[in-house]
Order: sequence, then C-alpha cells, then structure tokens
Amino acid sequence: MAAKKKYPEPYRREDSKIYYFNYLGKDGKRRRLTTGLTGKEEAREYIRSFVDEQGAEATTLTFAEYAAPYFKSESCPHFIRYRQEGKSIGLNHLHQCRTLLEKHVFKDPAFSRLPMNKIKRGDLLDLRRRLHAGGLGVNSLNKCISTVKTILSEACFRGDIENNPGSMVGNIKYERQERGVLNPEEVGSFLAFLGERTERIKAEAQDAAPIKKGAKESRRSLDALQAVRDEALIAVLFCSGMRAGELRALRWSSVDLKTGRCKIIEADKGKDGIGKPKWGKTREIVLAKLALDRLKAWKDSLPYEAPGDYFVFGTSLGKGLGYEGLHNVLEDCIKEARVAKVIPDDDRWVSPHAARHTLNTNLLAAGVAPLLVQSFLGWSSAEARILTRVQAVYTHFQLLRVDDVAKAVDLMYAPPKKEAVAKSG
Repeated sequence: MAAKKKYPEPYRREDSKIYYFNYLGKDGKRRRLTTGLTGKEEAREYIRSFVDEQGAEATTLTFAEYAAPYFKSESCPHFIRYRQEGKSIGLNHLHQCRTLLEKHVFKDPAFSRLPMNKIKRGDLLDLRRRLHAGGLGVNSLNKCISTVKTILSEACFRGDIENNPGSMVGNIKYERQERGVLNPEEVGSFLAFLGERTERIKAEAQDAAPIKKGAKESRRSLDALQAVRDEALIAVLFCSGMRAGELRALRWSSVDLKTGRCKIIEADKGKDGIGKPKWGKTREIVLAKLALDRLKAWKDSLPYEAPGDYFVFGTSLGKGLGYEGLHNVLEDCIKEARVAKVIPDDDRWVSPHAARHTLNTNLLAAGVAPLLVQSFLGWSSAEARILTRVQAVYTHFQLLRVDDVAKAVDLMYAPPKKEAVAKSG
C-alpha cells in the first residue's frame, strides 16, 4: 500500500497576513515559498496543487522549525488545546520548557535540524546522551527530554507525524540526594541576607526607567515586588514548617496578621486540586515574628486588593503558585546566598520540604517537646509514637502551647549579631 503523500502546512509570519510554506525541491534545497493567499484553506489547496504539479514529495519542517511556537502562551498548540479542553498548564512550566528548548535542544544541530518525519527513537536517545555528556544534570536532562517528548506527542496527536518516537523513552535514574538541613545560625543568616537583598533591589528600583513610555512601573520595580514576595515566602516556609502544598494553598482568610495565628486547612495536591492537608489533619499554628513581619510587608506591597479567598503567594488573578515556581524561588535564593558565602557552598540539597526537616530538627535539638513539634508540624499519630513512646503517654498540656513554638523559632533563627567594630584612637 502506497504511503499517503504529506503536504507542507501553511503558516504566517508575524509581520504578514499571507500564508507561506516550506518546500524541498528536486535539487534538494529547502525553500520558503509564498501562496499569495490570506485564507488558510485556500492556501492548503494551493500547496496541494503546487506539489502535485512539481511531482515532488512534500517534506515536513525540521524539529526546530516545528517547535518554534511551542511553550509560548500565545502560540503553543499544546497549551492552547489543553486550555480549550479545560486542562491547565502553569505559565511557570511553559517558561521552564521554553528555556530548556532554547538553551539545549535548539543548540544541538544534530537533532534540531532533523525533519520531523525522520526523527527516530534512537535520535532522541542520542540527544539525551549528548546533553548528559555536556554536563546537563540528570533532573534538568529528564525535564529537557520530557519537553521534546511533549512536542513529538502533540505532533502525533495532530497527525503531523505518523508515529511518536518518544513514546517509549523513559527518564534516567539518579540517586536522590539527602535533604539538606540548615542549622539555626545558617537559617538566621539566610533570612538576614534576604532582607538585605530586598532593600538593595528596592534601592535599585528608585531610579529605574519605566518598562515603556507612560508606564509607572519599571522592570526593577517589579523585581523589587518579587523580592518582597520571595523574602516572605521563604521566611514562612522555614519558620512554619508547612508542607509545600500547604504553603501554596494558604489563603489570606486563613492568616490573622494581628495575632499571627494561621489556620492550615488546605493543601495543593497538584493534578488532584485543592484538598485537605496530609492525613486529613487540619491545624492552627502561630507564626514566628520573623515570618509575620515579612508577611505583613508582602501584604502591604501588593499592587492589588487581595480578597480573603486569594492565595497568599498567588497572582493578581487569584491563582496559586505551582510547586516548580516555589522550588525555583528557593533554589535561586539559596544559590545567591551561597555565592555571597552566607551559606556554605556544599552538596546539601535545600528543597522546600528540606525547610520542614530543618525546623523539625532544630526544634527537637532546642529541647521543644516532640509531641508539641508533632502538633505544630502536623505529623500523624503513628509518626509521633515511633519517635516518642513515653511522651505520647505522659504529655498532654503542651499540645495547646503552639505560641511557645513560635517563640522558640524566633530565638533560634534570630539574625546573627554583627561584630562591633573597635574604635580607633
């Protein structure tokens, strides 16, 4: 059975309403030709007629050409289709995928210049091998290949290619790093560094030029706003011990900025949406002053009125921060702190959940009763019994003293005192 002839798809340039198409002539050279038409269906008919008259088989675009509109919110076929089907893809995810394409895949000519209909599974494996050999970390490498697979899958779904060469390509396994626990001095120095960072970025924003003519905001002003947000987010993360999903689902209605009391009643469960926290355990904690003051500053800095049902660390549209966004904020700030030698540049993996491990470890080391730590962090009863069989029997009253934990956090994570400079003379 003869293979079905493939015709090039018409497309428009950003500066033109006329449809063009890519054509591989008998001389083996690829050319961009114009249809001279502004209607897509009319352009398709023209292309079919042209190709048939030339007696040459049409060719598909290269991977780089085909992937050019992908992971841009205004043009990505995959993103647009998902939105139409009621599914969601975070803008942070789009940005990350686009960055991976531009930094790694498009810069690999051996893969990016392959015609879409010629890509085989081995080509994808070879790309993975080259990127790995070039020093790309396993986690980023897996995300990079996953991005390529999404494009190939969408192309197959749309009928642009007959088979998906990425369908059986899995992830590279890697050894998980142990979560990096910071000691109290390191957390205190880190939070103090973030405060200084925020003030520096604010100062830089004072004389910054507007983004465009007539605009009040400058790019640096937006950076300053984000710095305030990031400082508050990380302070709450390290001082509250909330799970990542609990922090991302935290709403303004659950926080009393006067008393510092905070109700943890929801958790973002990713694809499963917003639900109850782990184990179904809701709880109320008292935020340490270190976190509360920064949270107040963030609320005061908001350029919009945030209703109670808005997420604390969400957008002006009321949407919450994704896990990747949370992870990226912490990772970037940790990197800056290490460059500034505020935190030792070692192999510790400081993730959002590592902040919870950090608080747990430091509270227990400071002598806070394990059962009180359990109440504050929302452990299951089974977890508590494993650690503290005796306390579980004899300790009762401390369960209500959550404000004591907040005081302990403020003492532990107090910013380091700067050494007094000796007076000369």
